[in-house]
Amino acid sequence: MVQKQEFLQLIDKYLAGQTTAEEKEQLLNFFESFQGDADEWDDEILGVKQELEDRMLGNFRQAIAEPVSNKSPKVVGLHFFRNVAAAVILLAVSGTAVYHWYHKHDQQQLTAQNKAVVKHDVDPGDNRAILTLANGTKLILDSAKIGLLNQTGNISVNKISDGQVVYSADKDQQNGPVAYNSISTPVGGQYQVVLPDGSKVWLNSASSLKFPTAFTGNEREVELTGEGYFEVARNKAKPFNVKVKDINVSVLGTHFNIMAYNDEAAVKTTLLEGLVRLTHGNVSGTLKPGQQGVINDKGIKIIDVDTDEAVAWKNGFFDFERVNIQDIMKQLSRWYGTEVIYEGKIPDDEFVGKIRRDVKLSQVLHILELSHVRFRIENKKIIVTP
Repeated sequence: MVQKQEFLQLIDKYLAGQTTAEEKEQLLNFFESFQGDADEWDDEILGVKQELEDRMLGNFRQAIAEPVSNKSPKVVGLHFFRNVAAAVILLAVSGTAVYHWYHKHDQQQLTAQNKAVVKHDVDPGDNRAILTLANGTKLILDSAKIGLLNQTGNISVNKISDGQVVYSADKDQQNGPVAYNSISTPVGGQYQVVLPDGSKVWLNSASSLKFPTAFTGNEREVELTGEGYFEVARNKAKPFNVKVKDINVSVLGTHFNIMAYNDEAAVKTTLLEGLVRLTHGNVSGTLKPGQQGVINDKGIKIIDVDTDEAVAWKNGFFDFERVNIQDIMKQLSRWYGTEVIYEGKIPDDEFVGKIRRDVKLSQVLHILELSHVRFRIENKKIIVTP
């Protein structure tokens, strides 16, 4: 009973912003001691659980929003929710206070596990793609030198930096014959292409974009598989359409992300700026900034979302917003080029946090292991165990 009273006092102090670093760690320890059995929680504690989770999450987000120095660890942070309560892991903030809210013996266990896992480590993905020209010629972009890649008539293709190609077409080409090129990224690859109209497209791993070498006629149309982030050049006379499976995304000039992998249950279009119209069969809907259109067999559902999560991959992060292990493994599998195997019953914990995408696979897995899910890497396979 004393423990419960002390726990409630710590909750009151935390919500009032009056806890010391030691008291915060003590609060987390109490939190974890109750996680095994929901019966340990009575109505009084459950009544403040959600408020405490929200406050912890708010503090976490504020901390990771601060600038991170070049010497700081690349893993920015992780906050994971257990079935009953919340546990916060904040692994890096800039320069000043750094809280490690987990037990010392957990650190020792991770150190021992690291030695076994790193032996079969996997490097992160990088800028890799293949450009397929209309005549069937394939250009491996990651190995191509910076400069002119191809010149066909009045259309030129230039690699201007590592990870970016730019198309350009003379005005005379606008009324010429239409030829289509495609750019595709492998598992573990990403790339950016600037289209002939100046629109920019970032492709995530295992994705492809088919597009004309010059936009003729009264509209601009491209086809996407996988995931891409678009910054469309404004042209009121020529709407920009993205074809995704049997879905059409129509815009004039705007910033948005489309996630349409085949192993996902829905196609998700997230709008950051401008206006987007979604059409799926006889159903349509319009997105405003800060909204996401979720399209599946049931139709179109429009919801308000945190757009940072949708485009985190473009900015070099994994961003988890109450995401389960299975969904996290999909992202890791695409980026690190690994197969995922599950052994035994996997906990249904949810994770919130950011981790940089340029770290080795073992570093990401070690952070996730703080939720008591275990991993090992064997021949580019991630084996997930309880």
